[in-house]
Amino acid sequence: MKYILVAALFLSGCSVILPVKHDPALFNNLVEVKVAVDKLNCENKDWLDAQNKITHLRVYTELRKDPQANSVVQLGEAIEKAKQSNNKTFCESILRINKTRIDVIADAWRGR
Repeated sequence: MKYILVAALFLSGCSVILPVKHDPALFNNLVEVKVAVDKLNCENKDWLDAQNKITHLRVYTELRKDPQANSVVQLGEAIEKAKQSNNKTFCESILRINKTRIDVIADAWRGR
């Protein structure tokens, strides 16, 4: 039984004993996404920089199996919908909602 416990701890890594409380790279990616999304404008839809940063954050969170990975996927999907929309009011409402989504993700990571 002892060997099974030791093997389980060895295979799961030190994160079981000492969980990583803060991932500066992950949080930096979120900061870059927030800055890029804050610059988006529904009249000028040159959003490639923001979309690339969201994609980078999505891949990062998926590879880390982060609990916020699904929220980042939804952020990317919503930004794409806003970009495709011809309705300025709809576009602006999506941007407002997703700026809040970014803040919620930040709050979740801030607690680590």
